[in-house]
Amino acid sequence: MTRSWNDCQLEKGVKKVCRHIWEKMWRSWVYVEENHLDQAEWFCKVDYDTFFFPDNVKYFVNHKKWNALDEYHYFGHMIQHRQKGREPMIAGATACWSRKTLDDIADVYRAMPKGSEKGERGKCEDRAQATEEASTSLCLKRHLNVSAYPARDDELRECISVAKYKDQLTWNRTEQGEWWYWKGKPKGAGEMENSISIRPIGLHKYKQAGEILELEQQFFGKPDNNFIKRLNDRSKTFVQKVRRAMGTDPST
Repeated sequence: MTRSWNDCQLEKGVKKVCRHIWEKMWRSWVYVEENHLDQAEWFCKVDYDTFFFPDNVKYFVNHKKWNALDEYHYFGHMIQHRQKGREPMIAGATACWSRKTLDDIADVYRAMPKGSEKGERGKCEDRAQATEEASTSLCLKRHLNVSAYPARDDELRECISVAKYKDQLTWNRTEQGEWWYWKGKPKGAGEMENSISIRPIGLHKYKQAGEILELEQQFFGKPDNNFIKRLNDRSKTFVQKVRRAMGTDPST
């Protein structure tokens, strides 16, 4: 990091903590490319509060018949509610790309301008207060012509949630209208019980360690354990479908 975590502008006489997530992320990706590129074909950035299913990444890319070594791919939960003219981006919960994408974008990151104190101006650069998701999508599109790709299954269900699954399974497009979550999603995109794929890649918004451990038991523990029994009917049905699809429980 070239920026201090505590050098942001004063606010009521106290310096604000600066997260500088964009700088952390592009430098992390450069480090991975320089030290671990040959150790995997697909690479994912996963937020700390996301429950991640690596086997379902493999399932998704195999189903797409994608080639990680020769093709550019950047996928996750695509967001399209931003201002006109800005690139669609992948939500930070889980963002994945192929080895070729990582290999080439690392060169872009090493060479891009650095240290700007100016605001958003449509450039791929390291600058103060830049957002990670928007900067990633901008750099990929401008330099590699790689666009964000929505990780949805064949039934248009999202493979990555942006809220706890018990909440997202209640979202109704007809009743809610076109708020940011629905904006840009195709007609027929899954709603309510069909809003999340039964081969999920990431489930987001679980801030506490205990919540992550509960999810582990729900999806990989013994059938009908207490963590499953406590779920409401909608959530329990979803969990049982995921377990069967992934082979945790035998299909009936």
